[in-house]
Amino acid sequence: MKHTPPPGSAPPSGHATAAAGARGARLLVGLIGGVFLLLIAAFVGMIFLVHDEVRLNAVGPIAAAPGAERGGVVFHGTANIWEVRGRMTQDGARQVRFAIDLVGPTAQPAPAGLQLNLSLERADGSGAPITLDHRLVRPGSLVATSAPLEAGQWRLRIALPEIEAVQAFRVEP
Repeated sequence: MKHTPPPGSAPPSGHATAAAGARGARLLVGLIGGVFLLLIAAFVGMIFLVHDEVRLNAVGPIAAAPGAERGGVVFHGTANIWEVRGRMTQDGARQVRFAIDLVGPTAQPAPAGLQLNLSLERADGSGAPITLDHRLVRPGSLVATSAPLEAGQWRLRIALPEIEAVQAFRVEP
C-alpha cells in the first residue's frame, strides 16, 4: 500500500530532491543542446559569408641591393587551392618588380593556361587600378614590372578563378 500525503502538505524530502535534480539535468541538457545548435548554425552560415578575397602575409624584408635600391618584401599566402609565394622589390625610380610562384595542393606548379590577372591599386581607393602585364618564367612562376609609382600605400591584386589575393605594400618617397 502506498502512502500519499494529504493535500496541501509538502512532498517528502526525497521527492523534492529528485525533482530539483531532474530540472537541473534538463536545464544542463538544454544549454548544451543550444550551444551545439549555435555552433552548427555558425558553420553553415560561414558558407554564405565567405569572401572572395584573401590577404597575403608579409613574411620578411628584402635588403636594398643594386636594382632594388629601396628594398622590398617577401610575401606568402593561400588563394583557393594555390599557394602564393612572392617577392616585391622597388628600385631607385619607384618602379616595382614582382616575382610570384603559384604552387598547387600536390606541389605541382600552376598550369600555363591558368587565368590570372595582376593589378595595382591605391590603398585608399583613389585613382583607377593599373593592370600589370606579366610573363611566365617557367610553369607556375611569373614576373611583372610596374611603371614608376607615386609614394604611398598600394595593393597588388592577383585575380585567380573564384578568388583574389591581395598584398599591401608601401612605396617610399
